Amino acid sequence: MQTDMSTATPSNNAPSSHPVLLGAWYGLATLILASICGNSVMQVMALLTEPLKQELSLSDTEIGALRGLGATLVVALASYPIGWLADRIDRRRIFAVCIFIWCAATAASGLARDYEMLFVFAMGISVGEAVLGPVTYSLIPDLFPPERRMLANSIFFVSQLLGYAVGLALGGLLIGAVERSHAALPAALASLSTWRIVFILVALPGIVLIPMMLAIPLREAARADSGAGTAAPGEHGGLLAYCRAHVRTLLSMFAGFGAIGAANFTVFGWIAVAIVRMFGATPAEVGVTLGQVFAVGSVLGVTAANLLAKRLARRDADAAPVRVAELGALTALAFSLLYLVATTPTQFYVIATFQIAASFGGLALSPTVNQGIAPARIRARMMALGGMFYIAFGALSPLVVGIISDALGPEPRNLLTAMMLVAVPGFVGGALLLRFGEGTLRRTMDSVKADDAAFMARLE
Repeated sequence: MQTDMSTATPSNNAPSSHPVLLGAWYGLATLILASICGNSVMQVMALLTEPLKQELSLSDTEIGALRGLGATLVVALASYPIGWLADRIDRRRIFAVCIFIWCAATAASGLARDYEMLFVFAMGISVGEAVLGPVTYSLIPDLFPPERRMLANSIFFVSQLLGYAVGLALGGLLIGAVERSHAALPAALASLSTWRIVFILVALPGIVLIPMMLAIPLREAARADSGAGTAAPGEHGGLLAYCRAHVRTLLSMFAGFGAIGAANFTVFGWIAVAIVRMFGATPAEVGVTLGQVFAVGSVLGVTAANLLAKRLARRDADAAPVRVAELGALTALAFSLLYLVATTPTQFYVIATFQIAASFGGLALSPTVNQGIAPARIRARMMALGGMFYIAFGALSPLVVGIISDALGPEPRNLLTAMMLVAVPGFVGGALLLRFGEGTLRRTMDSVKADDAAFMARLE
């Protein structure tokens, strides 16, 4: 079969000397920009909550559903279908279409006249989040050879973490700029409220991102017209047959990383509230300081995790990222327990820095592991399935903390107790699941390499 020269490339099993083209880094930079733009939209919505609430007469429950329920529903329902398409159609095109949808929905949000319209548009915005997991982490292996993927995945992972802070900063600057220049805007815009103008403006980068996404050069053959994911090359057959053959590895890795992620959501979803309640700090003070802590801890943790994984890879390259994640989860557990004896905000911030470094450092390696256990022909769907564990565990853990805290009573330290009752099983259970999955990890990864070789031979 003839393939376009911009997408036809060597097999995933190319030797380690395979050069990483400049185009791969261009592709990664484009994915990072798309992630930052998506995060900026969500952070702008958070910053504009009060004016939006006042103009549309919304309740806190409606705001919560707007930012939580709508987004979660779309991500949960759209991730797998998007992954299914991405295994059959050029992944860049899927991403470009999703960028168009989320930008159109963002701009339309600025024109919403009631809550129902805004809720529908918010679900459209969430398409961007739905595409990030299955498509982004499927595109990275299309760009980078195996020996460079851990670095590329970690860079993207850190960019997502820092993207939340960048999104807040850019959103705040944009809101301030619109407020200062409102009177000088064209009449069509000047007649709109500030929050409406901001929603329209924040959608504009998508116009540039779409052609940038389509211009990304890939290492592997394009999915378009290749029939990827429709036939049954190799020994595995379809998705269900592959999952049945490797159920222990897949469930252990997906559920293990999902449990660790849920423990993180538990702690960092409530730690700011705990500091405010226990020490009387203002939300602004806590937010600024935790933002700095988050940035420092995540960068240190991801850097250390990559260095340690490279060192361990000299003995066992397949299991190295998993073992670093296990160590990170147990280290994060130890630091989490220190919150129970901390007596000042400074102590909380120091503990949080090291806990973030340990937990997110290990989680940053999860995309590399999940890519290694997912054949190229079904990779996007496998990444979507793994993401569903994050969504399910992450959605439930903060809610469970709230229920336990209410049951224990209003004493501020009861919130810490509730956090630990949920986080400790998450960290311990996640580490144990990853260890259990190591028993079949090598067999699964060897099988994936053979499957990818058969898939690439079929495309030639």
